[in-house]
Amino acid sequence: MLNNRLEELQNSPNPPFNFGFTYHGGTFARTKEAFQSFAMVSQDKQLEALKVLVTENERVRLFGFTQGELERAKAEYFSQIERQYNEREKNESENFVSEYQSNFLEKEPIPSIEWTFDIFKKMLPTITVEDTNVLIAKYLKEDNRVVILTGPEKEGLAKPTEQEVLNSLTVNKSELTAYAETKVSESLLRNQVKEGSIVSKESNSKLGTTTLKLSNGATVVYKKTDFKNDQVMFEALSFGGSNLFTNDEMARVSLAMGGLSEAGFSGMSKNDINKFMTGKIARVNPYVYGIYEGLNGSSTPKDLEYLFQMTYAYFTDLNFDKEAFTGFITKQKGFMSNMMSQPASYFSNEFYTYLNKENPRYKGFPKEEDFDKADYELAYKKYKERFANAADFNFYFVGNFDEAQLEAFSAKYIASLPSNNSAKESAKDLGYRMLKGSHKKIVNKGKDPKSTVNIMIYGDTKYDAKEAFALKALGEVLTIKLVEELRENESGVYGVGARGSMSKVPYGSYNFSISFPCGPENAEKLTESALRELNKIVMNGPEQVDLDKFKEASRLEYKESLKDNRYWMSVLKRQYTDGVNPEEVFEFEAKLNALTVKELQNVAKKYLAKDKVIGMLMPEE
Repeated sequence: MLNNRLEELQNSPNPPFNFGFTYHGGTFARTKEAFQSFAMVSQDKQLEALKVLVTENERVRLFGFTQGELERAKAEYFSQIERQYNEREKNESENFVSEYQSNFLEKEPIPSIEWTFDIFKKMLPTITVEDTNVLIAKYLKEDNRVVILTGPEKEGLAKPTEQEVLNSLTVNKSELTAYAETKVSESLLRNQVKEGSIVSKESNSKLGTTTLKLSNGATVVYKKTDFKNDQVMFEALSFGGSNLFTNDEMARVSLAMGGLSEAGFSGMSKNDINKFMTGKIARVNPYVYGIYEGLNGSSTPKDLEYLFQMTYAYFTDLNFDKEAFTGFITKQKGFMSNMMSQPASYFSNEFYTYLNKENPRYKGFPKEEDFDKADYELAYKKYKERFANAADFNFYFVGNFDEAQLEAFSAKYIASLPSNNSAKESAKDLGYRMLKGSHKKIVNKGKDPKSTVNIMIYGDTKYDAKEAFALKALGEVLTIKLVEELRENESGVYGVGARGSMSKVPYGSYNFSISFPCGPENAEKLTESALRELNKIVMNGPEQVDLDKFKEASRLEYKESLKDNRYWMSVLKRQYTDGVNPEEVFEFEAKLNALTVKELQNVAKKYLAKDKVIGMLMPEE
């Protein structure tokens, strides 16, 4: 209940912190428990955030919670435990492992989910607002209290003093008022939906999919599964994206697009939506990326209609709220203000800004002043343009749902979306590329003796599915060899990885990378070792034993993937994004078995003997 209040403040036009949270539980010392409140803030708002946390704790002590808050908390808690119960036969091994660890390390009991769910059903109704209101008096104490503030050391940035911290802990109780309840909305939609219809329906028995063509031109593809009892995954895709914006428009809206959903929809704020959705499990997130616009989300089977309603609202009734956008900008400034003080973020920014210096649209990590230039009105206009034609979208659903119900929701909420049935858009190649040739970029940041090395080989090529498969395999096979050499033989790294990939849209390209953290004194030596192992594969091909290890691991991963909703979502989407026949998923093992050392060597010679770009993070001198 307290965290719900903090989230409301977090979503306000003038948020005191980017994120706030309170809990009672374990500390860094396993034998100790504590009541803990913390917040992630911008570098100059530590005292303000501390004051808010203390004030909200004191507000609870003085006035307690409302009955409405308690009922919402119960509903939320119950929906979480109910979902675990519904998935009791599909639980992952890692969940059992974590429970066994807690049992061994902290003596935490591990009853079955059946027992737990039964107890929840019996206990939750008995908890009263009086029960919850007396707890905080046991937790908040004047003694044995610790305040920890962390932040960057910067010139011109003053650290809070002890007296300022003590002042922030003092609350004028006479000025405090009780939490004011607001009315919970009755629906996610405020406009009447003019239902459309399903024009055609085709099934693919091999894939277990069904494709619906709707009256407004939209396409729905769904696959019913039983991999999870309580999971439905959703994605909607359309080519276009921000690549259709001019360079000037992109400069004005790039930092604003991510904040549009902060305004909420259907005249409801984010806090209104969160209250309405209490105890319901459904989410949808809209986005506009480089070559796509779309939405992704998930829900439980019983809350599926809310997912459809959110989708409808994001298409047709996104709010325009300058105050909400101001709150988003404030949080983004706070989040970004400390990013460049972190060596890893600073290195990434410097490295990729260098590689993209010929791309006028690439801006790297934004500065605080950049957010003040974000054009909210233009971003809102461009968003509305991108979501004006549902006929250009494919809607995908994978999971455990009632097929008749999903089709009915599709006819009602998707077939009713606006469309103009105009020519479908395609992915646009703007022609910008990262630097060509061999380059080495050393970035000095941080005082700790830590370094990072990133080796990249990339360029344009005609996409070839067989070569793409081999290039990905090369990354996995080289990783095996790099682990042996850099970690086990040279004891220079804890972890190292190589990754190869090939893209088809918006243009054919390949990318191969090797990355690892290490001590600064070993950075050059280990870089040479990594390149030497890469060159061995180019000259001689990989060792058969390493290829066999990759094949065995891939077979196991593939068999697990066939029982994963997320994997099937990616398979279905690739038909739209890359023109790949989804039935090729069943040919994976045949392709894997056919891979040879010679084939991998040929691909390595073709792509990995080319110019290399090396990025190296080193401590400041």
